[in-house]
Amino acid sequence: MSYNQKTNVHKEHIQLKQRLLHYRSETVKNERLLRQQEKKLLEQKQIIDGLTDRLEELALQAEKNSGANDYEQNPTGQAIIVPYFSYSILAPSTFEEDETVLVKGHFVIENKGTAPLSTPIICLAFNKPELANLTGKINRARAPKDHVAQMNESDGWSFLEESGDAQAKETGQYWLKPKAAEIPALSTVMFSNFEIQLPMAATSSVSMQVNGFVYGDEQPEGIPALNAIAFTLV
Repeated sequence: MSYNQKTNVHKEHIQLKQRLLHYRSETVKNERLLRQQEKKLLEQKQIIDGLTDRLEELALQAEKNSGANDYEQNPTGQAIIVPYFSYSILAPSTFEEDETVLVKGHFVIENKGTAPLSTPIICLAFNKPELANLTGKINRARAPKDHVAQMNESDGWSFLEESGDAQAKETGQYWLKPKAAEIPALSTVMFSNFEIQLPMAATSSVSMQVNGFVYGDEQPEGIPALNAIAFTLV
């Protein structure tokens, strides 16, 4: 081997060593960067896992709170009674002594709860007892001639007491009970097609209000109707 050849081999050997050192250095550097990236990825994964767990906790808490609110609004095993009037007023075109104002309507009782209302009772209270003149599906032992729309025993309502009709004339309060012993959950009961007749006088005005209330074993304090029958004619 000539001198030049030996020199070239030596140079090539040195170059290969330099390249090897360079690649080893790059490998070490890349391995260090890789470890740093892996550490960073692990930290980010831990952060993501923590955030995911927190989101799940918040979702569960929100669900529990929603369930608690639903329970407060509609407790299990409770009757939720919503009573209201649906009515119309038929007034004469001229106010003469033999004319009357006629109110026709229904007293609606909705049970939106999950339990029945036992022993339901309603009270229709006139603000002026002298105007108390209610007729409808009321079972009376002896129905006066001026009372209309009497029903049979299975369909109608009845007075809470036998003297309830006479007492209503004095107090302005009609206390009635249905034939059914309860208002089932998610059902509606009506005191339907009642009428109130108010005789008119040519020189007088009429102002009347009727409020409704519902009572039961579960609601001894009574629940007022959402609205009232109210009007004034001058």
